[in-house]
Amino acid sequence: MANVLSSVERCGRGWPKILAVAAGYFIVARLSLHFMELLGGEEPVLPIWPPAGYSQGIVLVAGAALAPGITLGSLLFTLLARSEALNWHWHLVAAVNNTLQPLIGLWLLRRVGFLNALSRLQDVGAFIGLGAVTPAIVSATVGITYFCLTTPMVWGTVPTAWFSWWISNVTGVVLMTSLIITWPQGMRRFRSFYAPPLIGLWLAVLIALSWYVFCSSDRHYYLSYMLFPVVMWAALRLGPFGAALGSAIVTAIATWGIFQAVGSAPDHSPALLHLQAYICVLTFTALILAGVVAEREQARQDLQEEKEKSEQLLLNILPLPIATRLKQGRSTIADHFAEVTVLFADIVEFTQLSETLSPQDLVALLNDIFSQFDQLAERHQLEKIKTIGDAYMAVGGIPYERDDHAQAVAAMALDMQAMAQGFSDRTGQSFRLRIGINTGPVVAGVIGTKKFIYDLWGDTVNTASRMESFGLAEHIQVTETTYNCLKDSFDFDLRGEVPVKGKGTMRTYFLRQRSPVPLGKPL
Repeated sequence: MANVLSSVERCGRGWPKILAVAAGYFIVARLSLHFMELLGGEEPVLPIWPPAGYSQGIVLVAGAALAPGITLGSLLFTLLARSEALNWHWHLVAAVNNTLQPLIGLWLLRRVGFLNALSRLQDVGAFIGLGAVTPAIVSATVGITYFCLTTPMVWGTVPTAWFSWWISNVTGVVLMTSLIITWPQGMRRFRSFYAPPLIGLWLAVLIALSWYVFCSSDRHYYLSYMLFPVVMWAALRLGPFGAALGSAIVTAIATWGIFQAVGSAPDHSPALLHLQAYICVLTFTALILAGVVAEREQARQDLQEEKEKSEQLLLNILPLPIATRLKQGRSTIADHFAEVTVLFADIVEFTQLSETLSPQDLVALLNDIFSQFDQLAERHQLEKIKTIGDAYMAVGGIPYERDDHAQAVAAMALDMQAMAQGFSDRTGQSFRLRIGINTGPVVAGVIGTKKFIYDLWGDTVNTASRMESFGLAEHIQVTETTYNCLKDSFDFDLRGEVPVKGKGTMRTYFLRQRSPVPLGKPL
């Protein structure tokens, strides 16, 4: 019962939209009929049938839920039109037929993943073939067959009548539907256009030239090809909506001018056929060109986005100046730096910790920790070099030389110790770091041809690694060289002479904290 009430409620909310669609269909059809009456002639026929385009546009934008509005609007139009000679069931058949055509188009286009923006060439092709040509075949066949069965229609005129019905619906869909479905993107394109006055100039040129070709007293039809560049400009600069708008303007003026010239003639079929062919060629060409340009623009944007992702990925691996030199084709990249400060950090008793964790949890833990180290390196403007297992390596003073490289590295080391303590307090799990720092000259560069890494070489690097491996948990051990660089701004404890593998005995220090600033001393 609740489901039934919900369905009724949804239907109640949808009826205003359905009635609005019906009113829209009725207005479009009445205006089309009025325009035919203005053209005059015994049996005036429009080269396009706008209600077909309106119906297809509505269902493509709003979906099949509003199709009853098309049926209602069509039924209302045929009942009020001058059709006394038609039987009552013709009105019902016409309403169903006029609704069936857009629904077929909607179903076919959805089957191929159609996008309303017409920003892909495949969408333009699908729109023409499956949204305009194929549904119009069904509509023309149903309509003409009904006429032949219920009226004294001469069977010899069936091919001509069928083609006229079919091509009118095709041109109506191609022109009016394309305007409806590209309207949102078109308005955004118009607002963002870099030179809005050009749009006004384009409209003025298009209207004036169309009037000169089709409506002037001499009727310069032989110049109709001159309208193509003007419409093509809109397709190039304003997209599918500009192409549809330009084609619609030319069609309206051409229809008026040609029927004013030949509308009173006994047989204006050749003129009508030529006009329909001209409309189709102009509109198809403009939409296809707009689709190609839009597709290329989208491809360019996608390529730019992928390029930016690749650039960012490369910058995550290599420093900017090194990445730039590598992209320029430098096969060997090696630089000597007279003085830098190198930091090594290692997680104490990590082997025992890893035995208690699953592989996934272990990797997640390292990712969490090293991601925080990366943030610290970025904050202190240091260069992360690499991670080796549970060891972390960073350096200050490369690739850009700086005078305070030792101070920046010392500040990061203290922040790393504070971060480790906070991690232990937060998780209840013992987490201790052992950090070593050394200052001196290094060679930095990239070697190899695959899996590039920016690395450091030299005794300074080896000594920094020894400071870490021969240090103590929860301590930051530095060499005497680093101590001399930092002693005026940081507090230290002398550890004394320490035997270091490969180096002999070295005097080392433990970094404690940044020195307090005396009162009255400027920062």
